[in-house]
Amino acid sequence: MVLLKWMLIVTFMGVRREVQSMNPRLPPVLLIATSMILAGCLGFGSDEEDLPSEWVWVDPIDELENEDHSHGDLLAHRLATPNARLIDYHNLNCDGVVAPTGEADSTAGRPCLSEFKNTAPTPGDNSEVSIEGNFNENCVIHADGSGGCYAYVSSYNQFEILDISKPNDIRLLSTYYAEVARIIDIKVTPDNNWVLVNHEFTNSELDPIPNDDDANSGANRLDVVYVGDKTSPVRVAEWNNPPAGFHNQDVHVYCDWDDAPPPYDDEECHLFLFGADPIPESSEPQDDYKGTQIFYVPLGFESWNPAQNEEQQNSSREITRWGAYTPALDTTCGGTIFNHDNVYHEHPITGQKLLYISYWDAGLRIIDVSNPPAAPDPTGVSWPQNNEISRWLGCPSADSGWYGPDGGGHANMDASTWLSKEDGHGWIHYAVPYDHLICYGIWEGDPVSEWPSACGTGPDDSVYGVNWRHYTLIAPEYGSNQNHTGYIYTIDTTDPTKPFLVSKWKLPGEGDKEDGSSHPHHYIPSGYIFSPHNGDTGLRGHVYWTHYHAGAWLTDHGRIWEETIWKEGQPRPDLGFQGIAQMAETHTMGYFLAAGPPWIEDPTTTLQYDMADCWASCMIPFNWGLQFDPRGYVYVSEMVSGLYVIQFDEDIDPDHIYPPLWD
Repeated sequence: MVLLKWMLIVTFMGVRREVQSMNPRLPPVLLIATSMILAGCLGFGSDEEDLPSEWVWVDPIDELENEDHSHGDLLAHRLATPNARLIDYHNLNCDGVVAPTGEADSTAGRPCLSEFKNTAPTPGDNSEVSIEGNFNENCVIHADGSGGCYAYVSSYNQFEILDISKPNDIRLLSTYYAEVARIIDIKVTPDNNWVLVNHEFTNSELDPIPNDDDANSGANRLDVVYVGDKTSPVRVAEWNNPPAGFHNQDVHVYCDWDDAPPPYDDEECHLFLFGADPIPESSEPQDDYKGTQIFYVPLGFESWNPAQNEEQQNSSREITRWGAYTPALDTTCGGTIFNHDNVYHEHPITGQKLLYISYWDAGLRIIDVSNPPAAPDPTGVSWPQNNEISRWLGCPSADSGWYGPDGGGHANMDASTWLSKEDGHGWIHYAVPYDHLICYGIWEGDPVSEWPSACGTGPDDSVYGVNWRHYTLIAPEYGSNQNHTGYIYTIDTTDPTKPFLVSKWKLPGEGDKEDGSSHPHHYIPSGYIFSPHNGDTGLRGHVYWTHYHAGAWLTDHGRIWEETIWKEGQPRPDLGFQGIAQMAETHTMGYFLAAGPPWIEDPTTTLQYDMADCWASCMIPFNWGLQFDPRGYVYVSEMVSGLYVIQFDEDIDPDHIYPPLWD
């Protein structure tokens, strides 16, 4: 394919200039929604009449820092593909001060004032973002107080709560500050009443703070915070998990636990927590040490009512370790066993309650947590240790069967290849199961009249039901890698007991070396700079992933089943990877670098971005977390500058139009 040589005219703060291709080796990308070749880059605030129909691609990734490029030069990173635009931005300034003044209550947050939005100072140190709400009702708040849509951002010493009912006018409602903390993960219950945050005390070799700063590495506990009043979060419970706390966690409320023992069997619902302990199991001398730990909280969240007295509060803080899990060594290919992340998900076909666990070199592990036992099994002798229903690694991990050399549950790699980060493998850090099924670029929520004939009447169609697929995305994380940034693997989990690889994707383009030569892949000189980090799934096969300094990327996985070439000329999922002659391509759709609000000429100075004490060595942007709003918007947490709301053209929903108010 010939690279088109169009020049793009863009406008930055009213100044028109030409943007040329930064990397002419990169092939163009096909935008499905517009049926045009995308080979370009768009500056924020471009005039539509200036936009040509074809674009010169601008590769946003530059490994080298020299007189021509600085990773800390914010304005040089205002890059986005023309199908991506900024809808709104908030620098997470609550009330003009970073930390509460005076004798602040360490168990309570404080309300925020709207007039401080996008004024100095900017607190920074942002990491994960979680969103919850009744998006299908456009976030209406009902008479009983239920409803509404909210975002929760963890920010090292604090977390923030924002009203995102209107994506083009997000409002910071409150912030919760903890003097000693390392809050890097945050989860919220679907009713938007309870937040679970971690304080992780670790700076291990596998998961270090990039600048090796041990200052304020946090505590080793989890906190439960009541957020029924979004302007006044209150910590109501805490518990410790020495020596390291948890790295990431998830939460689920069971309202169908038939085996609940007395006296808890009188409760209508039951709360379980899924913690990922950040200490590698493979280096632990204790035989009973397991990184995946499951806790039951007697009386659940409802007992943690801020109106209770101190004695009632203390009794409600009891938790019980109910189970534990670690991969069996003979089901791995060696390497490091390290539970980095847990994601709870109910499979759309089987209905099973599943935990998708990212286990570093032990790959993806899927365990069934549908039916907790009546008696606790704190060291995981059987539950859920014996409930692993499947796994996926690139190498054979058994002598025969699905995981054996001739089985479909691997990618025909030998152990050394799978364990080689230089080849973009191993080190599985994050897993994202799709919320629904996909068929030929549509999902079940699309009008039936628009379904392709190959989708039949739906997943239960006797002929075409096989074309409705479920995918799980997994990706590694590398602190440094001189040869690669890492693959994002698309694993077919339609049958959750027989996962198999159907596609893989890496950041497009080639890298540049110090001697001026090119490299076949982009790579990571240091500081995690271009590694995959957090992902989320959208609709119709869309997937979103943050890549730290490389920004947030949209890829399309909706055509994978349609475009896979099978050895026998027809789909053979029963053969898994061994039935595939050529994997389908994961289509690159676009990217967006969160680099400050374009209506402010110098955000670093005006908003007082903290570029002197940066967790990520002062690279900006440094996109950490993101979440997809099913109305068609993506919330991106950038470590230094705050929270961004972006939208890709492919996600525009005519029923939920919120144009940017700043433009």
